[in-house]
Amino acid sequence: MVSLFSSRLPAVDVGTNVVIRVPDLDRGRLAPRNILAVVVDVNSSGLYLLGTKEGQLERLYVRSEITTADNFIEAHDVPSSSLSLRSASMITSGSKRGFVSCHFKRYCINKKCKFRSKNMKCNSMCHSNSSRKNK
Repeated sequence: MVSLFSSRLPAVDVGTNVVIRVPDLDRGRLAPRNILAVVVDVNSSGLYLLGTKEGQLERLYVRSEITTADNFIEAHDVPSSSLSLRSASMITSGSKRGFVSCHFKRYCINKKCKFRSKNMKCNSMCHSNSSRKNK
């Protein structure tokens, strides 16, 4: 059984680009279904440490969870910071704002607003009935 598995899915070397499928529970509405990563290290038991341009993924992956891809990322471009698959999916989607609204009825002047505390402007979904002062 082991030889059949190894012939079907050969081992992947360090520096090879791979694609990881993101589970539906960890994926946002606009987040991609797959994440491009690079193999940073191979464990002695055959587990792979993967990294993206934003950082290294926290958990180790087996060979059946990854698919090889063309070269886009180099192994030395991966920072040493660790991040989860969910946060990597959110960052690669390009949606830094996400699906957050501030829920203020009138004006957002102080830092209690979720957007103003991050030095961002409110979007049209927050104050659709109010004046253009918030947007």
